[in-house]
Amino acid sequence: MVTTITLNPCIDKTVTVNGFTYGGTNYVEDYRYDISGKGINVSIALKNIGGNSRCLGLNYTSDGSIVTDFLNSKNVSYDFVNVNGHLRTNIKIFDKKTSVMSELNERGEVVDLKIIEQVLDKIKKSLSDTTLIVLTGSVPPGVPDDIYKIIAEIASVQKVKVIIDAHDKLLLEAIKAHPYLIKPNKDEFEETFGEKVYTKLDIIRVARKVIAQGVSIVCVSLGKDGAMLVTQDEAFYCSGVNIEVKGVQGAGDSLVAGMCYAIEHNLSHAEMLRYGVAAAHGSLILEGTQMCTRATFEQMLPLINVEEIKNDK
Repeated sequence: MVTTITLNPCIDKTVTVNGFTYGGTNYVEDYRYDISGKGINVSIALKNIGGNSRCLGLNYTSDGSIVTDFLNSKNVSYDFVNVNGHLRTNIKIFDKKTSVMSELNERGEVVDLKIIEQVLDKIKKSLSDTTLIVLTGSVPPGVPDDIYKIIAEIASVQKVKVIIDAHDKLLLEAIKAHPYLIKPNKDEFEETFGEKVYTKLDIIRVARKVIAQGVSIVCVSLGKDGAMLVTQDEAFYCSGVNIEVKGVQGAGDSLVAGMCYAIEHNLSHAEMLRYGVAAAHGSLILEGTQMCTRATFEQMLPLINVEEIKNDK
């Protein structure tokens, strides 16, 4: 069982324009609303491709039924702590002319630390049948920067593998708990670790500095340039394939889901990257914040090739 943690769920409103003009008038060609939150996204994608997942974290009393109704429709189990307030709404502006997404993300409601203690209690109770826990996304005001570190330490006591998709202080603190895998994107990787990376060897060099701190695997998503996966002894690169991109939001979460599926099936590191990139591509060809489906995943998987990078030390 894969357990995902979402502390800042949201509604994504994605509007599509054809050539975004900063400071000017833009005409919306299409729009859609999606229930989101990175952990929720990972659980949906994993369920879609045949995995088994459960959502834990926070939900809200005023409109949280939107989230639970959505998860019920997807047959994904959940056990949230409900707090007063409402879901945040994030505006995503997708320019189909350039395939660039601009985001206006709300921070979320302020959360009391007593509420976080309730979440931690639920996580502890879930670990008896959890093999992999995914900590991903932003946290609302009031939640400490070391929350992912705290959860990772709790999981490590039960020998549960931890994946973290975060950046900045959340990731820097979490690394101290020696997670199994981290997955920042390139910008987050550079920002968090304070080094610009221009080549594959640059990524490997910085990733191995992180691995020396106790992380087993570093995966860096590179947008249209694919992704890399680095361990102490191996390094793999996947360039991705040329597709019509209809929505970029959620691709990183699908990537994490694909890797979770591979880990749960004891596949190799190369296959872990291939499954992740295939799932990401399966999301990219769908509009808005839609996760890959089984059909889009299977459509992309045969097209994805992974190369091992030799002489990388």
